Amino acid sequence: MGMENHRKHSLGHRAYLLFLSKRVNFAIFLFVLTGAAWYGERWLPPFYLPFGNYAVNMLALVSALYLLAVMIWTYLEYRFYTYTFTDEAFIMTYGYIVRNEVAALYHQIQNVSIQRNPLDRLAGVSKIVITMTGAERDAAQNKITLPAVGKTKARLVQKELLIRARRHMGNDPIAGNQTATAFDPDR
Repeated sequence: MGMENHRKHSLGHRAYLLFLSKRVNFAIFLFVLTGAAWYGERWLPPFYLPFGNYAVNMLALVSALYLLAVMIWTYLEYRFYTYTFTDEAFIMTYGYIVRNEVAALYHQIQNVSIQRNPLDRLAGVSKIVITMTGAERDAAQNKITLPAVGKTKARLVQKELLIRARRHMGNDPIAGNQTATAFDPDR
């Protein structure tokens, strides 16, 4: 049972929470600052009390709007992160304003690793890193990272990529015929 060709797959629902947890720090700081300003209002002289109240209300509004903007921005990032298996390549698409599409030809896939840091393990997701063959100086461009896939689905994607890479290993993608390998006795 493999993954279907030409079907768009999305990241798991936990990916949204993981993306949000990486961006929400400043929003939390703003809410803590709002709470501190609200608590500090009690020491203002009566003449400055309306100004303090106005400042606290504006800070609360800015905090709420910022949190809402971060939640929408994070949702869009999560929603537009997709990947597809085709006959020739694994294609990852991301970005909502500028759409980026990265393809890994199966015959160029060298390694597929699953990485899980403590936050990933807590969220129940994995990061899939696909390493492709290429020049050493372009090592960063020879990797595709799928940031937050469910643990079970990550293993399924890894298995599917390795099966397809093995299947395309000896094929010449342009000519469509077998190429000789170093261990081929008929060569």
